[in-house]
Amino acid sequence: MPTLATPVVGHGALVARLAEAGRDGMLSHAILFTGPDGVGKTTTAVALATALLGADAWPGGVTAHPDFWIEDSDAENISIKRVRPGGEDGPTLQDFLLLRPYAGGVRVAVIGRADRLGIDAANNILKSIEEPPPRTHLILAAAHPEKLPQTVVSRCAAYALAPVSADAISAWLVAGHGVPEDGATMSALLAAGRPGRALRLATEEGALDADLDAVDTFLAAGGGGAAAAISAADAVTPGPGAEGRERALITLAAWASFVRDAACYASGAPELAVWRTYRPALERWAQHLPASRIVEILQRLAVASEAVATYAQPRLAFESLMLDIFGGTDSPPLVEPRPRDPAARGRKVSGSAAAGMSRRGRGSARGAARGTG
Repeated sequence: MPTLATPVVGHGALVARLAEAGRDGMLSHAILFTGPDGVGKTTTAVALATALLGADAWPGGVTAHPDFWIEDSDAENISIKRVRPGGEDGPTLQDFLLLRPYAGGVRVAVIGRADRLGIDAANNILKSIEEPPPRTHLILAAAHPEKLPQTVVSRCAAYALAPVSADAISAWLVAGHGVPEDGATMSALLAAGRPGRALRLATEEGALDADLDAVDTFLAAGGGGAAAAISAADAVTPGPGAEGRERALITLAAWASFVRDAACYASGAPELAVWRTYRPALERWAQHLPASRIVEILQRLAVASEAVATYAQPRLAFESLMLDIFGGTDSPPLVEPRPRDPAARGRKVSGSAAAGMSRRGRGSARGAARGTG
């Protein structure tokens, strides 16, 4: 198995298995990687391409390999101009597919965030999937495969990428990006299994503090009654639209992770907790609340997350949630914000993390460069 030029966090076994299938001639010509934003779909696609092409030994790596093509620009939509023959800004997908393998093996094309494909572009790709050129693999990555035509999805071998463990993400941030251990741990916890999001939290200035502020706001609502509960809900409720809904789910996941650890402390199993830097807060919850009440709060957070995911209004969901948790006599205690370690704060991206990847075609390889996908 060749060494992968692109680091893969949590999905290396899948890449190895698919690469072996490729060497045996058993790999599908059309592959679809699905999973939440930032879980590593595009990174996994590029890693698989690297393995199939043996591009780790190619001068300049996979993005300089003549048998590799990628579309992962920041364009909001992928138009027909990017896939049909005759591209003006570098080779299009069809231009690439019309060529024979230069290095004598296979050709691999990757489309990151394929759910951006317009209907004409998707139909154009469908023809290539139904009548694939020989020795060619097309790999799509999509967080929202339901936006793709079902005719495209049904003709691809689909693989869902699961969230990555916080320990694996934290170790990757420390070893691969020089993030301080405390910042890496907190970023991994708040990322909910998505290496790309963890990298952003750990390396973009202020990003980690913003998420920790939401946790501190939640904890500071304790003992304040209905007024404090509503005020806290207003402070953390995100804006409208899909981005706001995603932000709401991230916040709820962070709160649920903390409450889960509080239940471990209240049940006499603190060794199972992962929010180690929040130990004083966890101990305070465990001292003031029975385990049964903490479990009720955890269940309430799960219900709120499901409601937001199924298009409930985030503001109403947050206000109802906070009143249920903090508005009564069985409210959790007030917890003062945890002192922040300046070394653990998010910092600006520098070096290779910000440099991006060169690519065949136009735009920047956003996901592959940052391990997001």
